[in-house]
Amino acid sequence: MNPFPTSKEDIVIDLVFGWLGESRINRTQAEYEAIIARVPKDEAVHSYVNQKLRELAQRGVVPYEICYFKHGDRHPWYQSFPTSLSRETVRTALTKSGLRRSKKRA
Repeated sequence: MNPFPTSKEDIVIDLVFGWLGESRINRTQAEYEAIIARVPKDEAVHSYVNQKLRELAQRGVVPYEICYFKHGDRHPWYQSFPTSLSRETVRTALTKSGLRRSKKRA
């Protein structure tokens, strides 16, 4: 798994920090640990994120389009701002951001 969040995972992280009334930057380790302790279960985060994305869509708010472009592409291509995200996207966003500890599989 790539250690850096994708654009969609970044949306999840932004929404979770906003939900908790926190900023993503310039925190001590102890402050991050306190934030991690307040993050609800993945299912609650998934429901909250999709509710917020639906609310944005209903109000006609489209903050930006997601641009995909990598080495070798002739042209960038764009995807609309999502109106919902999968449980897997939420789970990986929480893991990559450090808000969830990854579970080692045996």
